[in-house]
Amino acid sequence: MEDRTPVAEPGRDPERDAWIANFYTENHLAYEVFPDEVASPEQLRFIVYMGDELHYYPCADEVFEAIIERRADERLPLAYLEVWQRLEPLVRSVVEDDYRRRFLLSLLRTKFRHETASLVILPGRLEKRLLQIFTRISEIDRPLAAEKERRNRRVRRLLDSEAFRRALNDPEGLDAGAGEGLSDLERRILLLQVRRLLALAGRPEIWTLDTPPSEADLRAWMAAPLEGEGWGWLCARLDEWRRPGPRRYLLWMGSSAGEVLLDLEVIRLLIRMGVKVILAVKQAFYYEAVTLADVLEDPYLEEALRDAEVVTDPRISKKALLEKLKSDKMLFVISDGTQERFNPLLTSVTFARAFKEVDAVVNRDGGDAACLLRSRFRFTRDILNVFGAGPGRVRLEVKPRHPAAVRFSEADLAAKAQALIDQLAVQKRRGKSIMFYSAIVGSIPNQLATAKRVLGVFVRHLRERQEGVVVINPAEHFEPGMDGDDLMYMWEIVQRSGLIDIWRFQTVEDIEKAFELMGEKVPPEWVGKDATYSTGCTIEMRIALEVQKHHPEMQIIGPPWEKFLRRTEYGVGKYYDRALAGA
Repeated sequence: MEDRTPVAEPGRDPERDAWIANFYTENHLAYEVFPDEVASPEQLRFIVYMGDELHYYPCADEVFEAIIERRADERLPLAYLEVWQRLEPLVRSVVEDDYRRRFLLSLLRTKFRHETASLVILPGRLEKRLLQIFTRISEIDRPLAAEKERRNRRVRRLLDSEAFRRALNDPEGLDAGAGEGLSDLERRILLLQVRRLLALAGRPEIWTLDTPPSEADLRAWMAAPLEGEGWGWLCARLDEWRRPGPRRYLLWMGSSAGEVLLDLEVIRLLIRMGVKVILAVKQAFYYEAVTLADVLEDPYLEEALRDAEVVTDPRISKKALLEKLKSDKMLFVISDGTQERFNPLLTSVTFARAFKEVDAVVNRDGGDAACLLRSRFRFTRDILNVFGAGPGRVRLEVKPRHPAAVRFSEADLAAKAQALIDQLAVQKRRGKSIMFYSAIVGSIPNQLATAKRVLGVFVRHLRERQEGVVVINPAEHFEPGMDGDDLMYMWEIVQRSGLIDIWRFQTVEDIEKAFELMGEKVPPEWVGKDATYSTGCTIEMRIALEVQKHHPEMQIIGPPWEKFLRRTEYGVGKYYDRALAGA
């Protein structure tokens, strides 16, 4: 799996390259064409380990290969038909007006034939487009709201029953070892309850039928074996997380109506084990999948999530997310930003950042599991897939993270920042002044290598000219695996330490001097540029002004603050505004 051939090797086969480009544009998955909808390469790398890959596709390998090799007629028509067989009954069941229903079905058939004619569109993308037409024209905000609430009501009734409590808390099968302490016994109890609840995932009759199961049925269902290696993996991971160390985080995604209340019972047990959980739901209607609107309007979900913090910001910053995770709250709800199956190319910034910050991911959607497990791509976090595998059967399969994926936790970044602070404090005690130099790093597209050279040459020039001054070049402290998010977070801790005497921001003259020292003319991409062109520097100028209020003796050197006002938010995982990426 590691020695794989990249999806595309540009420059070798122009026809194949053109067909691949057509695939991404037709599916609206090309960042270069749809930058406001598709995740940037930096954001995608929060979720998918790309390595040398240029492209990611959100489907099973055999589907992508069939499309690219132009033999999709063997596989796609049936998948398209399955999309229609889900959509047509939905329209007939929820649109009451006869004219509107017939009009909508006719329009959807026309769109269906048009989209599927070329055999290049992915079934998931087709489904999303048809659902968007349906929801916009029908003007029904939550098309299956009543059915979803019925499912949640059935499960809530079961969870509140004495039969369920007795079956869940039955000590049979506990197998406590001789001489075990209370903490070990508590662990066994919690794991047994988690296992019993997961076993119920193979019993959809719990949320689809009005008649509740008997206590005998519940006991039998809870005792059913769990298939796959995932249960052993989960137990080992939870044992590891119980050891002293940093707080652990879990991202839980793919829950649907009814079973989501069972999922929340599992989540509460995980919280009792000390794990903080982020529950990701859909942004907009996707059949039985839980959506953000369901969370806010379904009375059963509202009650079940009364202690959770719902994060509605789709573009939360790394710092704001970590501040929430460090709060007393143990459960958070976010939107994945989509209206379709798991698709890292279209998820929200908040979801991508949450994926990056957690220790592992649990996926509860069987369709997503099929795609994840049959994909050549590896991800930056382990993904435990829990799904029904047939009547009464539950399977747990792990998609291991790529072994080369690097994670810098909040604790890691804070520790690195503290180490830098300690080094600077030593220099201060020796009578040295501390200068922090903020400069363009990635704000000029395709100029990253040049930016690093300019920064390095000019910082070296400052060090040679200035006596008793320690000049900090942030680029010298980069480590493989770090991105702009990590660096900005780490450096802000250092910047707010109060140790900086001089905060210098790159000027036009600095850049001109650097090119002069390199014996080169200033290239057109760099003419007139300074720190105000960088969104990262703009954020750092705001920090500098805040620090100066607490430490008035700190000097700020560089362009005036007013020139920085044109930049507001740095791009995800990088130092420049995504609006500048195509400049």
